[in-house]
Amino acid sequence: MAQLTGNDILARCLKAQGVKDMFFLMGGPMLDAETACINEGIRLIDTRHEQGAAYMAQAYSRVTQGPGVCMAASGPATLNLGTGLANALIDCCPVIALGGSSPISQFGRQVFQEIDQVKALEGCVKYADRVHNLKRLPQQINFAFQKALNGKPGPAYLDFPGDVLYTSVDEADVDWSYMGRPIVKARPYAEPTALNALVDAIREAQRPLIVSGGGVLWSHAWDEMRQFVERAGIPFYTTPQGRGVVPDDHPYSYLTMRNDAFRDADLIIILGTRTNYVIGHALPPRFRAEAKIARIDIDPEEMGVSARNIDIPLVGDCKSVLQQLLDALPATTA
Repeated sequence: MAQLTGNDILARCLKAQGVKDMFFLMGGPMLDAETACINEGIRLIDTRHEQGAAYMAQAYSRVTQGPGVCMAASGPATLNLGTGLANALIDCCPVIALGGSSPISQFGRQVFQEIDQVKALEGCVKYADRVHNLKRLPQQINFAFQKALNGKPGPAYLDFPGDVLYTSVDEADVDWSYMGRPIVKARPYAEPTALNALVDAIREAQRPLIVSGGGVLWSHAWDEMRQFVERAGIPFYTTPQGRGVVPDDHPYSYLTMRNDAFRDADLIIILGTRTNYVIGHALPPRFRAEAKIARIDIDPEEMGVSARNIDIPLVGDCKSVLQQLLDALPATTA
């Protein structure tokens, strides 16, 4: 069997994960990894700064509805990805960042640009890991994609020490079983008690409204959201991350009088977005203190840490929960 370096294995695995484009700034120890990716047919898009590569990967992920990939050299180059990765974490975008690093066998001896990049970036990403064993490299690459895309999306970082990348291993010794393993996209449904509570609240509400965000986008729930809005007859407002999921010129889209609507609403359905500063944490005086708050989100932790108590928490995938609501609401609700 052929002898493969970590660069070769990395490129093969990225290709198997469906990567077609990658944003990068050239530098060691990633030079041969970049060449190997080009040889696999991956288009490398050179940037002027690593921060730009991370931001481009985030924009790419939103446009393609898939992972965006960026790559940087060691030390300050990889650290320069941090701002873009932190932004992807805040915006819940699946970005895979690959960074070269100092040789692991020389850690602690002040080798070239030595810094613990995994520790430095842990606060900027959803998942961070370092490659030590080339035999497990397909697994670690697939894990990074799984972590970035499953549940609430977010960025993942993989650290590639130079001496590991350039080590050779027999092709037969590599565990290829993880290479290109499909992403597990769970679509959990809301529990019936919470779903029924929201259906009752919709029937009783006089001035309901929807505040939607990026969760609708990532769950591909644009058709279900439009049908739900039309079935229930509820006006909707969007965060910047959720714009365009349902067109702004839709009859139930309200682009003005937002603050008046928030103050007057008696039921607020928060759909696939966080109760953060963008919507004033859903707190008074911007939102009516007496309003009932319902929230649909795939991340149960988001419910617990909400600044405002969630009266009706529906933990589940936006697409699945909206379909449940469509099945529960009569066609004459609006």
